[in-house]
Amino acid sequence: MNKKKLFLIALSSGVLMSLAWVNVMMFAPLILISFIPLLWVEDYISNNNDNKTFSNYATFRYSFFAFLLFNFSTTYWISYASIIAIVIPVFEATLMSVVFQIYHYTTKNLQYKKGKYLFLIFFWILFETIQLHWDLNFPWLNLGNTFARYPFLVQWYSVLGVEGGSVWILLSNITLYLLIRKIPCLAIPHLNLTTNNKRLFKNNQELVFALIVVCLPIILSCYLWFSYKDTNTNKQASIVVIQPNLDPYQEQYSLSPSDVVKRIETLATPLMDDSVDYVVCPESCIQEYAWEDQLNNVNSINSLRLFSNKYKKAEFIAGMSSERMLEKGVITDASRKYEDGQDQYYESCNISLDINRDTLNPHCQIYHKSILTAGVEKMPFKKYMPFVEKLALDFGGTIGSLGIDSTAVAFHSQSKDITVGTPICYESVDGNYVREFVKNGANVLFVITNDGWWGNTAGYKHHFAFSALRAIENRRYIARSANTGYSGFFSPRGQTLMKTPYWQEKAIKMSVPLLNNQTFFTKYGDIIMKPFSFIAVLIFIYTITQNIINKKKRTNH
Repeated sequence: MNKKKLFLIALSSGVLMSLAWVNVMMFAPLILISFIPLLWVEDYISNNNDNKTFSNYATFRYSFFAFLLFNFSTTYWISYASIIAIVIPVFEATLMSVVFQIYHYTTKNLQYKKGKYLFLIFFWILFETIQLHWDLNFPWLNLGNTFARYPFLVQWYSVLGVEGGSVWILLSNITLYLLIRKIPCLAIPHLNLTTNNKRLFKNNQELVFALIVVCLPIILSCYLWFSYKDTNTNKQASIVVIQPNLDPYQEQYSLSPSDVVKRIETLATPLMDDSVDYVVCPESCIQEYAWEDQLNNVNSINSLRLFSNKYKKAEFIAGMSSERMLEKGVITDASRKYEDGQDQYYESCNISLDINRDTLNPHCQIYHKSILTAGVEKMPFKKYMPFVEKLALDFGGTIGSLGIDSTAVAFHSQSKDITVGTPICYESVDGNYVREFVKNGANVLFVITNDGWWGNTAGYKHHFAFSALRAIENRRYIARSANTGYSGFFSPRGQTLMKTPYWQEKAIKMSVPLLNNQTFFTKYGDIIMKPFSFIAVLIFIYTITQNIINKKKRTNH
């Protein structure tokens, strides 16, 4: 086949993946067939290379441009904050292509034809696991996220989480590919298939199996959707969500802290009464920096506390930047030398606060953001390359490596028997971390974020949609407060119950049930990542070992 045609076939995978995500995953089901062209191209290269027509890295080259199209079309908006960030789609496309190349290398050297396609699933899940846990964490495009707009199709995420969705997507692509590749016009030269043209799908077994793989999870999800009922709904929380709509490139860091507080209070006032339990404000909305042991001296915090005391039980949840002193001699990855003290270090942090109502003995519960944005709040591989700290991207506020908490701290209000978890911004993309808030007692979740950096692009829309998946995974109501972008409420089924307009000052209010049951996913987390990743590593090691043995045999002969 002409290599240009082969390139176009491979590129069609990128087109299908991009269409699946366009207009906030409007055509998400296309992801179930998007890998088929790449699978066909890999099979063609594997079975038509006797004359060394293709190089050893042909699979990487053909898949790279497909993945590059996918990454650029879905995450181009990253460059709005910093032009340097344009390298991220290129880097991510490279990683995805490496996965496909490793899959090709493994199947070629093991000569394992029948089940070779399963290797792709193991290697891809290993890749997505790495995306969640290494210093360059960017799980935005993990495949299971694709169905964030269609929560009624993925209710079973409450058991298997997003990674279960990734396995389903890959398995659907593989089974459908195995089905259609027997069609004569799609047949691959030199691919040995036992095909009876009169009965392409012998006894309809392949067709039935493909339908089961694709449709069974959807049928199960629909059943869970209609059968789901809230439990322990006798207790509710009345929540006011604030979207102050501060332009992060202009007014957010130029307005005085008192002006920001006034805007929050002005937006909240029409919705306030004695029934309100919480007023939720976005990430970094308190514009005063302070040492954490001196928060009671912060004017913005005191103003919000006095405002809440006008009502019977209201408390404020708000984000800010802080600094905390470490014990003498303690040094962390994020610590900085304190100028006035010998052997004394401190950390800068991105925190959420639960501002208590007590004016006589004021205090705040504090949670430190722990899943940090690479290149902004966490400098990758700083331990090995200290100089990277100077390269931090400035998105406003504190930059460079930040201090974190060792666990997802939930805020507990004893007087109201409400426990809230407050994932901050990027943390809401990581379902395995968000579940820790629920494990630690949270019966409602508040996502606080600042999505104004990306302008009117798909970025803030994706981020908003991801909260639907967190709601399903943990069966919790979620209130989401964004500085700008979309703020809103989600049900435990992932339904969007209420949403603010984009780029408007807005406050919304809703009473939501407080739920205490824990899902299978909440209790046990992602049970797929570790075993699949372990198997992938074993397969790769075995492949390398087998390749070395085969080379020695050929040399000896």
